[in-house]
Amino acid sequence: MKRYIAFLIVLTFFISIPLAVNADFKRTKIAVLDFDLKGSGFETEDMGAIVAEWFITAFVKDGRFDVIERGLLKKILNEQKLGMSGILDETTATKIGKLLGVKIIISGSVLKLQSILEINARIIDVETASIIAAENVKSSAAARLQDLVVQMSAKIIKNFPLEGYIVSRKTGKWRVSIDLGRIAGVKEGMEFIVYKEGQIIRHPKTKEILDVETIETGKIIITKVRDKISKADILKEVTPGAIKFGQMVKSLGPLTPIQQGATVDKALRTARSDRRSRRRAPAATFSEIMSLLKSSSPKEKIKGAQYTVKFFPTNSQLLQVAEEELLKGYEVRTRDRNHAEVMAWMCNVLGRSKQSQYKDTLQMVYKNAASRKVRKYAKKNYRLLR
Repeated sequence: MKRYIAFLIVLTFFISIPLAVNADFKRTKIAVLDFDLKGSGFETEDMGAIVAEWFITAFVKDGRFDVIERGLLKKILNEQKLGMSGILDETTATKIGKLLGVKIIISGSVLKLQSILEINARIIDVETASIIAAENVKSSAAARLQDLVVQMSAKIIKNFPLEGYIVSRKTGKWRVSIDLGRIAGVKEGMEFIVYKEGQIIRHPKTKEILDVETIETGKIIITKVRDKISKADILKEVTPGAIKFGQMVKSLGPLTPIQQGATVDKALRTARSDRRSRRRAPAATFSEIMSLLKSSSPKEKIKGAQYTVKFFPTNSQLLQVAEEELLKGYEVRTRDRNHAEVMAWMCNVLGRSKQSQYKDTLQMVYKNAASRKVRKYAKKNYRLLR
């Protein structure tokens, strides 16, 4: 019996090894061909190769793609007497895909007409040899072209949503974990829809499975990223507790960073103007929001609190900072109206979280705060948690 048990343990160990390996994130394998040049007067004859390099850099930085190295790509294509650039026909695309073991080929052209440069990119599915998406940008300044290529890459990346699973959720908590992390290209602020599979749709005659119904259960936003796993706050649920362990997630697109010269104020105004999306992914990092909450400037503290209420009402890290700031300042007696406004907003942050753990703090504040205004807002938000 002991030998039998030992055998089962060893067998289970060896069986689990490939399962663990298969659980690792698999990048989408792609190849980027040199872009074909059309027109005359290019600054360099290598412009097609330069544009391809810009695309490669953008895809590699994103983290979710395995890009064929240009040297290897050129060698294989030369051996097969295929060009590094140009628009591919069905036969060529399929042949290149099989040779390189890639699923997607990025191809396109750079067009110059007088002083205007235009880049056209096509995403080709190797299996079907069809163009599944196309993007283009124009510029009158070659120096700005690289920035435009990066923007175009972000648009192309949207055609490859990240897909994974909810791997943990504690009962009653508004935070979950997913099996995608930094290695997969996940970034703070990215949004994912959460869904489960429903009814199988079959052909009435052949009984062939045509599709599987997807039922959306909610939406989450990434708050903390590790190598192979990410933490996320729940933005919405179709019903309380609808998001559960084992359900699937799909990204809604890459995080858009703050543009140069933009402010948190501007990001807030832009989000408010979008009536259809109450909680759009913010354009600031968590460290920036925390800095606002901890700032010595009352105006910045208020901005940080507004930003938290609007975009991250259940984020535990930001809530902790808001609670600390409230506890440090609610008993301070001052004629500064800004101070009372700051404390009132910190009460709003805790109340809008809908988390009962902050009831004691708000109760203490509305009973002992130095300012009547702070007591009013503490009591108001305390009632939200009852």
